[in-house]
Amino acid sequence: MNKSFFKENLPLIALMILTAAGITVTAVIFGQQFWRILPLYVSLTVALLQSRMLRAASLVGGLNSILYAAVYFSYSLYASAAYALFISCPMQIVTFIRWSKRPWGQTTVFKKLSAKSRVLIALGACIAAAVIALISGNSGGEFALLDSVLTVMGILSATLMMLSFCEYPVITTAGNVVSLTLYILMLKVHPEQTTYIVFTVYSLICNAAASIRIRRVCRQQSAEKTRQ
Repeated sequence: MNKSFFKENLPLIALMILTAAGITVTAVIFGQQFWRILPLYVSLTVALLQSRMLRAASLVGGLNSILYAAVYFSYSLYASAAYALFISCPMQIVTFIRWSKRPWGQTTVFKKLSAKSRVLIALGACIAAAVIALISGNSGGEFALLDSVLTVMGILSATLMMLSFCEYPVITTAGNVVSLTLYILMLKVHPEQTTYIVFTVYSLICNAAASIRIRRVCRQQSAEKTRQ
């Protein structure tokens, strides 16, 4: 990261520092174990990198997914744990490799989904969420429906990101909203999840910034193709 990066992202960096402080304070207040918030600290940097769609975000995020899997499993969020370990981790590593093969500055070359593809993907995602919720619920998983919806949205976002489709930040942002809802509902049983609420708000802002920025990047890339 050079000086220009810090200058261009000063508001998000300031928010990252405040979020780190918020995570630490709430962890102490609610007795959250350190190993459960360790991936959050790593994710602070990942979210900042993702707000700029930088390739390095996928590499760090993929490795960090292993830590998340352990945390989710400890809370009986089995669908999220399986997703983090067996899907998110390898897919983010593959994303880093694929994006590196088609570089555009510090990011990659993006493409758009067709209207038909968006409809089919939405229908498939709804069916998949219903099936996973049924399986997770029968296995004794807590908050099976939201956990399953979040898992499917995570898979969809990771897939679109890996394939360089510019719609992925929008799905990720929507996933943050679902995550926020899930963690709020968990507060009655697990008040220490306040740490995850603090982080999710920060992540939501970073992904919203990515959703806005990627439109500009896609327009620039389309203009370059037109001139060629």
